[in-house]
Amino acid sequence: MDRRSLLAAAAAAGLAGTARAQEPAPALEPAYEGMTFTSHEKTIRAIHYRPVGEGRRAAIVMMHGSGGRITNRGPWHQLAMRFAGDGYEVLTPLFTDAFPDDGIRPERMMEAWRDVGEHAIDWFIDRGVDRQRTAMFGYSLGSYVAVDGALGNSRAAAAIGLAGGTDVYPPRVPRRRIPVLVIRAENDTHVLPRNTAAWVGFLREHDVNVRVEVIEGAGHLFRPPEWAEIFTRSAEFYGGNIGRTDQDTA
Repeated sequence: MDRRSLLAAAAAAGLAGTARAQEPAPALEPAYEGMTFTSHEKTIRAIHYRPVGEGRRAAIVMMHGSGGRITNRGPWHQLAMRFAGDGYEVLTPLFTDAFPDDGIRPERMMEAWRDVGEHAIDWFIDRGVDRQRTAMFGYSLGSYVAVDGALGNSRAAAAIGLAGGTDVYPPRVPRRRIPVLVIRAENDTHVLPRNTAAWVGFLREHDVNVRVEVIEGAGHLFRPPEWAEIFTRSAEFYGGNIGRTDQDTA
C-alpha cells in the first residue's frame, strides 16, 4: 500500500472512531435483584429495585394481589421499574411466604401478611431511608394488606390501595393517620365500586385523609395503558408526600 493509501485508511479509521465516540451512551435503567428478609422468623422472598444514582432517597413496598407471584416480567415488575425510574427504591415481597393463602383467611393470616409489609418498611429504615419517605402500595388483596397495615403498626408515611374494598376483608379501626390514595376501576366486577366506597367511608369516618381516583373503563384486571395511568396517578401522589425533593427530615 502506498503512502497516499495509508493516509486515507488512517483518516477513515479516525473518522470511524470519532463517530463511535459521538454515539450516545446506553440509557441507564434501574437495577433489581432477588433477595430475602425475615418476618417473624419466616423467610420472605422479594425483589429489590434501585433507582439510578441517589434517586429521591425514598422507598415503596408493593403488596401483590391474590395468587400473585414475584417475577422479573409482567405488569407488576414493570410498575416497580417505573417507580424505580422515578427515583424510588422498591421492595416487592411475596407476603404469602409468611402464611400460605387458603382462601379462608383468618385474622392470624391477615396479621402475618400485614407484618410482612411492616417489616419491609423497617428493612428500608434500617438501611438509612427516613421513615417519612417510606410508603405502601397494594393491589386487590394486597390493597387491604398494604393500607390496613400502614394504618396499624407500620411506620410507613403514606399508602395507596388499588382495586380494594370491604369485600376483600373487614377493615380495622385505624391506629395512625397518614395520607391514603384509593384507586378503583370504573367497571370492576371483582371488587365492587360500592364496596370500595364503603371502605373509603369507613376510613374517612375515622379521620383518615383519603383521596379517591377512578381508572375509567377499566376492569379488575388492568391493561397496559391502564397500568401506565395507575403509575402516573400514584407517582403524583407519592411525589407530593414521601417523594418531595424540596424537603428533608431529620
